[in-house]
Amino acid sequence: MALALPADRTRSGPGPAARRRRRLARRWLTAGLVAGAGALAVGALAPPRPPTRLVLVADRDLPAGAVLSPGDVREVRWAAGAVPAGVLGADELPGPVLATPLRRGELLTRTRTRGAGLLVGQPVGTLAATVDVGDAAVLASLAPGAHVDVLARTEDPVTGRAAGAERVATDVVVLSVPAAGAGAGLLAGPGAGPATSVLVAVDAATAARLAASAGRTVVAVRAR
Repeated sequence: MALALPADRTRSGPGPAARRRRRLARRWLTAGLVAGAGALAVGALAPPRPPTRLVLVADRDLPAGAVLSPGDVREVRWAAGAVPAGVLGADELPGPVLATPLRRGELLTRTRTRGAGLLVGQPVGTLAATVDVGDAAVLASLAPGAHVDVLARTEDPVTGRAAGAERVATDVVVLSVPAAGAGAGLLAGPGAGPATSVLVAVDAATAARLAASAGRTVVAVRAR
């Protein structure tokens, strides 16, 4: 009668603990593959980031009348589609003058400025004074940047007749001239003649002399 031999335990499969570890490892691997595939799908389906554009914003609170300089602003990135028309560029500074106050972080646009100030670059304390040219031919030859002398006619105190002229301003710079066809003043009516005055850059003492000579001035252009 043959005897039954005991089973060879060395050839048996992995135990329950090993099988659980393998199943858990397979689950983690499957979960990782699913997550990776999902991330790739989301990346492929997500819309591209909108283009951006560098713009200038105020780096601090700025009052109306401030002359903008590079130290007053900083560059930030805005969505290109959200940038309004008329933004100021770094190449336009310094020069523009704020027409309204600007808070820190606000965008710089031309609608918030009134262009370069008439007195930008002039010495501190310089004033812009109005001078009547006295001669339409001289007015036609003037342009901003011209250098002129301003003379004031003098009169005989007894007869009131012209007695000569005195120089009330020497070698002053013309800041602005009236546009062709401009009226003779802000309150001029329809029948008023053309404007005949210009703005010049002067110190306070010269501005006082020009004011005292109003209506008697003549402008002489200086050769440069």
